[in-house]
Parts: sequence; C-alpha cells; structure tokens
Amino acid sequence: MPGTPARDSAAAIDASCRWPLVLLLGGATVWLLFRSVLGILAAIQLHAPGFLAGSAWLTVGRLRPAAMNALVYGFATQASLGVLLWMMARLGRGRLLYPGAVFVAGLLWNLGVKLGVLGILAVGPTGFEWLEMPRFVTPLLLLAFVLVAIGALLNFALRREPTTYVSQWYLVAGLFWFAWVYSVASYLLLFDPVRGVLQAAVNAWFTSNLLGLWLTSIGLAVVFYFVPRLTGRPLQNYWLAVFGFWTLALFGSWNGLIPFIGGPLPRWMVSASVVANGMLVVSVVAVAWNWHLTLAGGYSRLKSDWVLRFVLTGAAAYLVASLVGCLLGLKSVAAITQLTLVPVARTQLALHGFVGLTL
Repeated sequence: MPGTPARDSAAAIDASCRWPLVLLLGGATVWLLFRSVLGILAAIQLHAPGFLAGSAWLTVGRLRPAAMNALVYGFATQASLGVLLWMMARLGRGRLLYPGAVFVAGLLWNLGVKLGVLGILAVGPTGFEWLEMPRFVTPLLLLAFVLVAIGALLNFALRREPTTYVSQWYLVAGLFWFAWVYSVASYLLLFDPVRGVLQAAVNAWFTSNLLGLWLTSIGLAVVFYFVPRLTGRPLQNYWLAVFGFWTLALFGSWNGLIPFIGGPLPRWMVSASVVANGMLVVSVVAVAWNWHLTLAGGYSRLKSDWVLRFVLTGAAAYLVASLVGCLLGLKSVAAITQLTLVPVARTQLALHGFVGLTL
C-alpha cells in the first residue's frame, strides 16, 4: 500500500520484544510455580488440619486465596500481557514501541502482585474472590497495566501491516475489558463498597468477566493466530469469526450471576444471566467450527508439531469448559451442582487447560 512504512523482519521484531517478554513470561513462570506450592500446602491442610497450624500465615484460609491471586495475576494475566505485546508487534509487522516503558511496567506489576500476595498471607484476604489482595495494590497494578496497554495500542495504531487480523480484534478488546472490569469491581468492592447482597453480585460479575472476557480473549487470539500459521491454511470463514467475536462481546459480560440461581437477587437479573449464558453457546460453536474448517486436512500435523498440540489441547479445553459453563446455567443442573466443587473444577479447567496451555 502506498505510504505504508517498510515492514520489519520477524527477527527484528522478536529482538525488540526480548527483554520485556523475558521479564513478563519469566515472572509468570515463577508465579505459577509459587502458586503450585501454595496450592499443595492448602490441599494438605484440608486433609491434615494440624499441618502448619501454628503459623497464621500458612492457614488454608490465607493459602488458598494467595494461590489463586498468584495464578490469576502473577501467571495468567502477566503471561497474557507478554503474549499480547508480542502478537501485536508480529501482526503489525513492526518493532515493539517503547520496550523500556513496558519493562518498567513489568517490574511494577510483579511488585504489586508480590505485595498483594504477602498482604493476603500476613493480614488476611479482603473476602472478595480474586480481589483478596489489599486495596493499596490496585493503583499499582492499574498503573502497570496502563503502561502496557498504551504500548500495545500504539503498536496497533502505528502498525505497518494495514490489514487487521481476527486475533487483533480480541487483543484490543481484551485491553479495554480488563481495564473496565478490574477498575469498576475494585471501586465498588474495595474503595467505595456497595452494600449487602450487591457485593456478592458485583464479585460474581467480576470473576466471570475477568475469566470470560479478558483471559478468554487472549486465549482465543492465540488460537486464531497459531492454527492457520502452523497448518499453513488461511482462516476459512471470516464472517463466522466476526459472528463469534461479537456474540462474545454482546453476551459475555452478562452471565456472571449464574451462581445466584435461586438466590437472594431479583429474578430478572438472574434470568438475564441465564439467557446470556445460553446465547454464549452460539459463540463457542461458531469459533470451534471455524477452527475445524481451518484444520480440515491438517490434523496429521499433530503427530509432529508439539506447539500445535498445546494450542489444540487448549482449544479443546475452552470448548469443554464453555459447554460445561452453559450447562451450569440451566436451573435443573444448577439445583444439583450449586455449592459443590463442579463450578470450581470448571474454572480450573478454563484457567489451566485453556489459558495455561495456549499461553
């Protein structure tokens, strides 16, 4: 296209991303290992309550939320930011802009998560799921995220490849979704708390959207990027991809109140979540069918391509976790599964199976 700057080589792009990604992805790996240690200690305490009972820091009521926050913010979100930056640069065919600022943002992010996890272990959690870290950590994490988001959006706005790919839709939308969900939930629960049962409703909305919009959008962007690239086949249906994206955007933020089926909330609010949860099936099927069409004739590559195995196993975990989530929104199913470990298992499948493997 006339006037479009020359595209950078893949090697030059990767070189520009090197140190920010070493920090973000290396830090994410450390937090994943640390989360695993905390999770093992919490599991032992559930079976042997006397284990480490003399230390208030290491009781199961602090170990479990510390482990989950290390997983969600230390590993999943931090790795998502690293992958997002690399994909933005690669898809835009230009070097990563302001890598120094991104590196500083990575340091701030790891500092914030460290202070937050230590705060949970030392003082105790706030009581709000996935927002258990002390509220003084929130501005630090938001500042780090804003620095990364500015760099990513500048890379997108100044990209040297004029064509916008499907993955870029999810990456840009994910940036806005995280900023919106995390800031609103932090304000309504930590800084100017709403009262009564609305706290539980906001908390459920937050956890659902953090996983269903932010982390899911990054995982879907990865699958849409790597499946055509590794199989050597173009994405088969552009309009099916458009449909899948917009159905997720329209209905993904509405299904957070599924845990309150039969609970102390107005029935219309829960019913709206049930309907939106059912409509997400359409998005999941559209995305999965598009992947299948793209992979047709390329499944044999699974025998030799380890990266494709990780990506497709993560995609399968997304499909299973999403369909199970839709089933949990049925009142007849919820009557059996509510207050059990089934919703927890579905969340772990999404975090470890889908997000973890694709990242």
